Amino acid sequence: MYPQHRSLLAKTLLIVAGATCLTSAMIVIAAILITYRQFESNAKDNLDETIEAMRSMASIACYAKDAMLAKETAQAIIKNSNVLQVSITAYGKVLGSAARAGSGPLFTEASDRVIERSLSSPFDSDEIIGKVSLMPNWPEINRRVLQSVESNATMMLFMAIAIISVVGFVITFFIVHPVQMISNQLHRLNTHEDDVLKMPEGHEANELGRLVADINDLLGRLRSSLAREHELHLQQVIHEKLRLPAAVFEHSHEGITITDAENNIVAVNRAFTQITGYSETDVLGRNPSVLASGRHGKEFYARMWRSLTTLGYWKGEVWNRCKNGEIKPKWFSISVIRDGTGKVENYLAIFSDITDRKRAEERIEFLAHHDALTQLPNRVLTRDRFEQAVASAARDNAGVALLYIDLDNFKYVNDTFGHQAGDHLLLTVVERLKKHMRDSDTISRQGGDEFLLILGHIRDKDVVERVCRQLLGNIASPFDIEGHLVGISACIGVAMYPEDGTDFGTLLKNADAAMYAAKTGGKNAYRFYVEEMNLDALDKLRLKAHLRNAITNGGFRLAYQAQIDIASGNIVGAEALVRWHRSDEHDIITPDRFIALAEESGLIGDIGNWVIEEACRQATRWFTADIPPLVISVNVSSLQFNGEAIVASVRNALLRTGMPSSWLGLEFTETVLLSDIRHSVAIIEKLKSLGVSLSIDDFGTGYSSLSYLQQLKVDKLKIDQSFVRNIGSTPEGSGIIEAIVHLGQALKLTVIAEGVETAQQLATLKALGCDEAQGYLISRPLEAEAFEQFLRERPRRKLQ
Repeated sequence: MYPQHRSLLAKTLLIVAGATCLTSAMIVIAAILITYRQFESNAKDNLDETIEAMRSMASIACYAKDAMLAKETAQAIIKNSNVLQVSITAYGKVLGSAARAGSGPLFTEASDRVIERSLSSPFDSDEIIGKVSLMPNWPEINRRVLQSVESNATMMLFMAIAIISVVGFVITFFIVHPVQMISNQLHRLNTHEDDVLKMPEGHEANELGRLVADINDLLGRLRSSLAREHELHLQQVIHEKLRLPAAVFEHSHEGITITDAENNIVAVNRAFTQITGYSETDVLGRNPSVLASGRHGKEFYARMWRSLTTLGYWKGEVWNRCKNGEIKPKWFSISVIRDGTGKVENYLAIFSDITDRKRAEERIEFLAHHDALTQLPNRVLTRDRFEQAVASAARDNAGVALLYIDLDNFKYVNDTFGHQAGDHLLLTVVERLKKHMRDSDTISRQGGDEFLLILGHIRDKDVVERVCRQLLGNIASPFDIEGHLVGISACIGVAMYPEDGTDFGTLLKNADAAMYAAKTGGKNAYRFYVEEMNLDALDKLRLKAHLRNAITNGGFRLAYQAQIDIASGNIVGAEALVRWHRSDEHDIITPDRFIALAEESGLIGDIGNWVIEEACRQATRWFTADIPPLVISVNVSSLQFNGEAIVASVRNALLRTGMPSSWLGLEFTETVLLSDIRHSVAIIEKLKSLGVSLSIDDFGTGYSSLSYLQQLKVDKLKIDQSFVRNIGSTPEGSGIIEAIVHLGQALKLTVIAEGVETAQQLATLKALGCDEAQGYLISRPLEAEAFEQFLRERPRRKLQ
């Protein structure tokens, strides 16, 4: 939009008009002055003529000294001229005078307003005998002069106005109007079309005509220049637009395939060749079905084409055959390219090789349902297998036996020969157990040295007894451990479906009770569950009573196990581990013996609150003692997490102790978090708002759901110690840890490994990219005073 400016032509007209007015005004003023002088001079000339006419009579009156004649002469002068007073003096004396009525007293002195003329003798012109003095009627003379000047000035003003009007009209008609017309045409001119200025009529041969012609010529040259410049710019833009897609197409790491409307390949990029092995020459003009692996049926491709036809795109996983015959999974994104009329021109397929991702998912999936060491089903998969066995048995009107096996003296093997020897023993036990199982049976590892066996289609308990005796006899055979023959035994508890329970949880509990009954009655034994097995229940009741006293009397203490940054070796945190000191038996009870009992009895909340607050209070004491702060991690029970008690517990502990929230970490198991994902997400958000860090403990032993991990905003994954023990013993040991580390890196989570007991394990973890480590190699769990001394002797990384 153009700025509002006064027209140049209007300015010119105003300047011309102003100059004309100024010139006219100066001429009028000069004319008035000249007219005034002229009329004033005429008035004086008239007076002189009157005096000259009366001078003869006045001279005679003076020569004769005739006063009467002198007076009459003076009166005649007043009568015949515009004079107020007249005085005739002879030989120095006033001979006669006259005055017009109302003129005032006769003047007595000469002044510049009095006109005097000398009188000479009538006979001798050289002899001066008197003089005539008169006072002209100057006001009247001036009035008449002004009247004449005004009249002339009015006439001249009208003449000036007329001249200005004529000049303005001439300028407007012959100059302003044509130029204004040219200016208006210029403003309305469309520079993108072939518009030109119209030639003003009558100005074809003058300067305005030349100006219009020059402007039209300039417009033509400008249009030509702009057209050339636009064409060059358009070519450059088109070149850039084509160059960038071509570069992206050729250098993309994802394979790209373009087909025509008949689905024949017209172009592929370099990544296509790298992924499939087919060169561009191999596939041009061919249908993409050349890559088909045969793993997808007609319905699969029909759904794909329905999506392309209706939605214009399709995304999904496709297994294709490479040129070398290898079948690989790929993730495809296919789009339809249409022209302006909606007709299909091309199909664009972009794909990536997801082989590594699929392998990682398969490994994680396997890890989610199997024990890492023995490759046996874990509890989740075992429950599913149990449900299948029950369904099958119910159809055949048969039963199911659940065998709970616990090895005796396994801890002795671990303590004597090390965990690697213990892992080797477990693998050998598994091989021996499998010899007595059918294909339809299931064996799983519960953890540590405990196993579950599911025997389906049982119609006679004698069969189960026979299997138990065979298992016990086989396990009791000596094992070769590093050249030493080692003998162990086992205890087996048996619970039968449907006699001892109809659900997995009940049968597992009853089989566990039967197993403890077998241990109580002596090792290397088996027991079937009976309701009279209350000895263990009574023991639990006694333990519950002591547990309540421990809460009331302060029977719990915390031990701290250091956590280090693997790369630097610096201490970055510690896990707070609760210990029960029984004063009556002078014994220390570890959590694995009383946590489950505390959960059953509803005391876990009080214990958990004490642990969190005591850990916070101890961290504050250390900071007061000039020990740099570090993250103290606390395990959270499922019962604490199921409600919202954990949020209140953490908030109250932080308020009461004054510890910064960033110094506190909470650890949850996968089973706890994934039992109710919505509830877990809500609780985690509240805990994160408090500022504490969150970890998934024993990662890999539970569900290990990848989709849920993205929803749970945790900070750390803690690799279960069973995987760490497998490092170096089985090829899968390091692979599982590597998969978890890669998963943590992909989700931007810190990965920590627990149970690190050898330098080889630590070195392997470092090589695999694990961030942190915890275990006996670094430090055993130490009570507060001993751990404080440990901190003063070891380097620590400053907490940000």
